[in-house]
Amino acid sequence: MENVVRLADYRRRRAGRGARQAPHDSGAQYYCLRCDGDEFRLYASGVVHCVQCGALMRNLLVSGTRAEETPPQ
Repeated sequence: MENVVRLADYRRRRAGRGARQAPHDSGAQYYCLRCDGDEFRLYASGVVHCVQCGALMRNLLVSGTRAEETPPQ
C-alpha cells in the first residue's frame, strides 16, 4: 500500500490545526535531486520514493507527532 504525499497540502492541513511554529519558520523544503519533483510515495515500511521518477529518497526521517504515536485510551 502506498500514499502520495503532496507536502504543500500536508503542511497547509497541519498549520490549520493550530500547531505552534516560529513566525519565520517556513519548514524544510524537500524535492527530488534527480527530477526536481516535490511529490513522494510513502510506504508502510518508511521507505520514500519520488512519484515522478521513482528515485529512492534517503536521509528522510518519517515520524509522527506525539499525539499520533500515543494509543487511544
